[in-house]
Amino acid sequence: MRFPNDTAFHLRMAALVIGSMFLEHLATTRLPHWSSPQIGIVTFVLGLAWVALAAFHHAKATQDRVKVLEAKLERLHALTEALADDQRTRRSLPKL
Repeated sequence: MRFPNDTAFHLRMAALVIGSMFLEHLATTRLPHWSSPQIGIVTFVLGLAWVALAAFHHAKATQDRVKVLEAKLERLHALTEALADDQRTRRSLPKL
């Protein structure tokens, strides 16, 4: 997961897929000796495994980053509360 909203990324990838399909069609009609490469099942599975591992690595790194940011946010919240308490005690009336 890159970001919660990956619309721009998916639109770019869709444009690349459509563009490659168009180029593939042009190559078969315009180039007389063009033939698309054949891909085997083992190569296809290895490619999918590569994509899955890259996605897992990216998701793990993002999850670790979120944990660090949550810890920082909790520390900042505690500090803010402590400063607010300190300010309240300084502004309060002295005990009689």
